Amino acid sequence: MSTTATSHRPAPAVVSRGAIAALALPAILLLALAIRLYSVTFGLPALNDPDELTFELGAIKMLSGPTLNPGWFGHPATTTMYVLAVLTIAVFGLGHLLGRFPTIESFADAIYADPSWVLLPGRVAMAVFAVATIYLVYRLARELFDRNTALAAAALLTVNPVHVTWSQIIRSDMMACFFMLLGMLAALRILRENRWRDYVLAAVWLGAAMATKWPYALTALAVIGAVVARGAAHPAERSQGLVRLALCGSLALVFLFLISPYLLLDHQTALRNMHGEAQVRHLGATGGAPWENAWWYLAGPLATGLGWLGLGFVAAGLAIIARRREAAFVVLPVVLGFAMVLCVQNLVWERWVLSLMPLLAIAAAVAFMSLARRICAFPQPFARVAMAMVALAILVPLALRTESDARARLNDTRQRASRWAEAHVAPGSTILLEHFAFDLLPRPWHFLFPFGSVGCIDARATLGGKIQLSTVQSGRGSRTNIDYGTVAADKRGSCAADYAILTQADRYAAESQAFPEEAAAYRTLMARGTLVASFVPEAGKVGGPVVRIVKFSR
Repeated sequence: MSTTATSHRPAPAVVSRGAIAALALPAILLLALAIRLYSVTFGLPALNDPDELTFELGAIKMLSGPTLNPGWFGHPATTTMYVLAVLTIAVFGLGHLLGRFPTIESFADAIYADPSWVLLPGRVAMAVFAVATIYLVYRLARELFDRNTALAAAALLTVNPVHVTWSQIIRSDMMACFFMLLGMLAALRILRENRWRDYVLAAVWLGAAMATKWPYALTALAVIGAVVARGAAHPAERSQGLVRLALCGSLALVFLFLISPYLLLDHQTALRNMHGEAQVRHLGATGGAPWENAWWYLAGPLATGLGWLGLGFVAAGLAIIARRREAAFVVLPVVLGFAMVLCVQNLVWERWVLSLMPLLAIAAAVAFMSLARRICAFPQPFARVAMAMVALAILVPLALRTESDARARLNDTRQRASRWAEAHVAPGSTILLEHFAFDLLPRPWHFLFPFGSVGCIDARATLGGKIQLSTVQSGRGSRTNIDYGTVAADKRGSCAADYAILTQADRYAAESQAFPEEAAAYRTLMARGTLVASFVPEAGKVGGPVVRIVKFSR
């Protein structure tokens, strides 16, 4: 009797839908982090966003004190400067262990010569907070709707060009979004369970949000909405809910001053800084009537960040959210509150829409999944192909814009001007600079920097003296910008140079009716010299302002 050997091949491994879904969120978050770290070094060691210096100097002031008083409360950005201070300590500690910074003085010399030592870790921290907001968007959308909606919202925010851009800059906005979303999650738990600990958590996150950026006090609208919705569904709890709401508001103020005690202890500085932030006009950011501001945001940063097709889904999603009890009371009040505040301001800034981007991403995802459920009624594979095409139509243009913006950030007009100067300016020359061109510091030149009422100062000597935030604020005064145009008229003689690298001249020329004195100052300056080089931004290729290099005969 013969036997036949039968070979059993192992069955091919099949990845279940559950496993794929479980991997989807980590994949999205890793992609989001990679996108945000790709061009995070833009401009360095130069500072293309001058406000980054304000936050870093606040952190350095606290460390040099040592004190918990950052000396600036414009946003107030206290939590941001705390994070930067911790990172600065970590950089020094690691550098000290490795022998790079044997003393604190050597560390100070290094960061004033090349701020990349502290700027790059700070930017990475902002990118991490940005990715954390994407995770919290996922959590909020999953709690309110379902996992697929949550994944769609996270994916949309991952490639949002506006969100990506401001993820790489040291500012308070991204951290404020983080605390706002935590507060909204606490508000949702209040609506569902009405536990006292959730009121306390909501107060913590609300206090942290306000200590990060004042307008994020609007996070309280989610808590108020939750209490109202809970009271409507459970009439017996209305009185209790109102008492707890009042206590939550009081606790939020307590946590605000615990986090940022010098808002009270140094209240005169805080009031002065807040008054300085309340500008009526600003170069490149002066707003108009509420409807004009609304259109500016809609056609500008919102269309850039979400795309016109995405905005169509946002509109449909908000209509769906309005019919969903929990989402209507937790999400809609915050959306409407921020929208109204943005529209009535004197100024308009792209970064201000960051408060809306996470919530609008959820709205767009809600509409997308609603469409998906309708299309699923059609035969397969038509339904899957149709939804894939819609998803690509939304995401691909945003991803391409994100990539082109990153390319432009890495190829800035200011760094192009620096390369020109390195090739053409003779040693020993005096150069007037309007931006923080730390990349030029190693060159054998004398640098002048415009400094408001003081006139033009010796930039190298000022950095060598370890300039402090208080010095910057005193020189700036009530000026919105520090540039040649805002130098006191009787101090402009201190700005005599062999070359001027001007980054603001064209901006003032474009708004000469609003800033006639500043525009005239640039016209007079440039008429005394010869224009030897110009660098102009190009969409998707070259970023930054128009830069003019003028040579003078002295």
